[in-house]
Amino acid sequence: MIMILRVTAHLLPLVLLFLMYKWMGSTLSSYAIQPDGTIVEHLLAGFSWTKGDSQVFNWHPLMMTTGFIFCSSQAALVYITSPYSHEINKRIHLSLHLIAFICTIIGLVAVFRFHFEHNITNFYSLHSWLGISVASIFALHYMWSFIVFFFPGSKAYVRSETLPFHIGIGLGLLATVYLTAAVGIQEKLSFNSSCNLTGRWKGEQLKGSLTTDCILGNSIGLTLLLTLVVLIVTIWHAKHPSEEHIVATVDREESRPLLGSGSTARVAKQGELI
Repeated sequence: MIMILRVTAHLLPLVLLFLMYKWMGSTLSSYAIQPDGTIVEHLLAGFSWTKGDSQVFNWHPLMMTTGFIFCSSQAALVYITSPYSHEINKRIHLSLHLIAFICTIIGLVAVFRFHFEHNITNFYSLHSWLGISVASIFALHYMWSFIVFFFPGSKAYVRSETLPFHIGIGLGLLATVYLTAAVGIQEKLSFNSSCNLTGRWKGEQLKGSLTTDCILGNSIGLTLLLTLVVLIVTIWHAKHPSEEHIVATVDREESRPLLGSGSTARVAKQGELI
C-alpha cells in the first residue's frame, strides 16, 4: 500500500504538469458576450516570447507548475523514496530546488512582461500577493538552507537546530504553493469568463454552460487538492512509521534522514545532517 502511495505522490505532480501544458498550449480561451447575445471565443493558447504577444503570459503558469509544483514536490519526496545514499539524495534535493528557482524566475519575467506590454496593473489580486510572497520566502529559504546544509563550514549544532525549521518552512511553502496555484486558476477562469456562459453559441442557446476551458481548469484545481493530500499522507507516513518498520530500520543510518521525528539529537551525535 505504501509503495502505491509513494508512486502516486511522484506521478501526480507530473500529471499536473501535463494538464497545465495542455491547458496553456491548446485550450486556453476567453469568451465575450455580444450585445445580441452571441458568444465570441478568442483562443489564447500557445507559447511565444515575441514582444507584445499575449501568449507570453502562458509561460507563467507552465513554468510555475514545472518549478514550484513538480520540482518542489519531487524534492520533498526525495529523502523518503530515493534508494540512493544520503549525500546523493541531498544533491538531488538541492538540484531540484535550484531548477524550481530558475523556473520561478522565468515565470515571473513572463507575467511581468505580459503586464507591462499590455498595460495591466501588477499585484492587484490575491494570487499575485500570495505568489510574490511565496517566491520571496522560497528564495530566502533556499539561500539560507544552502549556507547551513550544503556550504562547507557550518557547525553540526547549527544544522541540528535549523533542521526542524527547514522542514517546517519547506512543507509550509509547498502547501502554500498549491493554494496559490488554485487561486491563480480561479482568477484566470474568471478573467476569461470561461465558466457559467449564457448566450448563443454555434447556433445553440446556452445557459450556465461550462466550456472545455473551464472544465480543464477546474480539473487541474481538483488534481492540485488530490496531489497535496497524497503528498501530506506520504510524508506523514514516513515521519510516523509502523512499529515493525522502526524495528527493521533502527540500525540503518539513513532510515528517516529528513523527516524522522525526534531525530535531531541522534543526527547531531552522528554528525550526519542534511
